[in-house]
Amino acid sequence: MKIFVFIMIVILSAIHFCGKTPKQQKIVVIAPHPDDAEASCGGLIINAVNAGDSVIVLTMTGGELGIWGKTQDEARAIRALEAQNAAAIMGATLEFFGAIDASLAVDTASTRKLKEILLRINPDIVTAPWPLDVHSDHQASGLLAWRVFLDRCFTFDLYFYETSNSPHTKTFQFYPTDYIDITDVMQKKQEALYQQKSQGPADWWPMYEHMAIVNGYAADVTYAEAYIKARTFSGMGGRNGAAVKTLSRQK
Repeated sequence: MKIFVFIMIVILSAIHFCGKTPKQQKIVVIAPHPDDAEASCGGLIINAVNAGDSVIVLTMTGGELGIWGKTQDEARAIRALEAQNAAAIMGATLEFFGAIDASLAVDTASTRKLKEILLRINPDIVTAPWPLDVHSDHQASGLLAWRVFLDRCFTFDLYFYETSNSPHTKTFQFYPTDYIDITDVMQKKQEALYQQKSQGPADWWPMYEHMAIVNGYAADVTYAEAYIKARTFSGMGGRNGAAVKTLSRQK
């Protein structure tokens, strides 16, 4: 009888252990404009949602200058709807920071506002544009994320992502530390991005597709997104900050 009870305890314990749900993460994707989250992090977002994580896309500006012939209010309304449609496809939640296109500032007020938003959300992971970018809003978004990341009240991990702007201008000195395999969700990423109809995504999607191929080659998969893990020492990049006399085998 004792043996039977012991066996049942082991079985029930195993069932309980195997049935445990991994801790769900909160991920915040900081996007300068309504189409940047899908273009640069769409694969990560879809993978994370499929894994049971919650993803909030925090769009810093309304893309008010992004539609020729429309007023800022008209463009903001159109792009907000497009962003909602894209977020729905990816399974993400959408929030707007409230800055105006091409006017996002790296100042005390914006830093404080971003800090308050992230304190409310309490994310595990934040992604933001690599600050060495050709667009001022991309630069500002990355630097604001970096400023908040350095605040000791936060414990989230920060990852920078790369962007591309026509004609084929990529972020500068972007040396990835991490790759995300997006092979299985590449089509869904494209579907989400194509919700940004006002931006003519068919004209510039190939740039991001080529980036995914190159990153996939580096990661030994078909398609991948690349990220740089930020550190609170040795600069924004993924350097380990340690200098040694010689090289040794990693254990």
